[in-house]
Amino acid sequence: MLKLQFYFIMLLTLLVVSACSFFNPQLPKRDISLISSGQISPVEFHLVQHAMGQTLVPVHPQRVVVIQRWLVQIPLALGVKLVGAPGLALTLQGLGLDNQRLGIEDIGAAFSPTNLEKIMTLKPDLILGTIDENRGNYSLLSHIAPTVLVKMPNSGDWKESFMPAANALGKTEAAKRIIDKYHARIAEFKEKMGSRLKKTQVSVVRLSPKLIDVTTKGSFSGVILEDAGLIRPPSQNLDAEETKKKEGSPVGYSLSPELLTQIDGDILFLLRYGFKKPSESNSALRQLIAEPLWSKLNVVQQGKIHMVDEFYWLAGSYLSANRVLDDLFTYLVKDALKS
Repeated sequence: MLKLQFYFIMLLTLLVVSACSFFNPQLPKRDISLISSGQISPVEFHLVQHAMGQTLVPVHPQRVVVIQRWLVQIPLALGVKLVGAPGLALTLQGLGLDNQRLGIEDIGAAFSPTNLEKIMTLKPDLILGTIDENRGNYSLLSHIAPTVLVKMPNSGDWKESFMPAANALGKTEAAKRIIDKYHARIAEFKEKMGSRLKKTQVSVVRLSPKLIDVTTKGSFSGVILEDAGLIRPPSQNLDAEETKKKEGSPVGYSLSPELLTQIDGDILFLLRYGFKKPSESNSALRQLIAEPLWSKLNVVQQGKIHMVDEFYWLAGSYLSANRVLDDLFTYLVKDALKS
């Protein structure tokens, strides 16, 4: 209890002296070099515009803490040193990046409240998060370190958050190269698909405990499939606003077993999400397969169902997007060449 009281006294003290802070949003927009007595070389700062205003941030931050799970991919893709992130083990494992865990502290579960005390101990020089989840903590976070919050209300908005985050990290040129590479892969995929591109209907279904969800164009993978020029079944050919009218979510909605024919297509990507144990996931899959309409689906009869990793199909940034593209090349291009 004493430790917690001391922690909040420290934060209150920082709030009192906020008028003297160099994170003043009224500062002119220019690069600033500061030298302290213990530094050999200047620390350069630049003024970053973001969802909460503007903040002075080190041009080359060395100790970055990310407080939103899906943003973790951005500094990893840009080669920026992380010292803290939420749900770290799952994030890295899902991307096959276990070897990058060294030196990064896990600051808590991905969907738990932000652990301010843990962040303080890491002494970050930049905190990166999303406004929807951290608006209320912004003042406290800003007195721990320069804090930049970007907009990413839904998984389908992943592109909009990339360049603002990259700018805060001082990596805009590297970010542009990542975007260019993504578009080059999209162009390559379209070229290899040829005339089949507009004839291949791609269905994406998420199987979760007691639910069958279809993902639409407003979802993370939906944006990628649309970039790739692929068509969707009518039940999934909905933008974010149209999807919200179905259930209130902009990325997908639940479907009853009686409407399984609506998930049919030329190829179906099946994701399993939210299961605590593999046995629960396998049980749900068996129940789905046992549904009377399942065997009547054309995609089932043609054997064109592929289980894919829900981690990188559901949300993320360009690292996940490239993994989705890997699957598209594997199951739509390479498989077609074999047949």
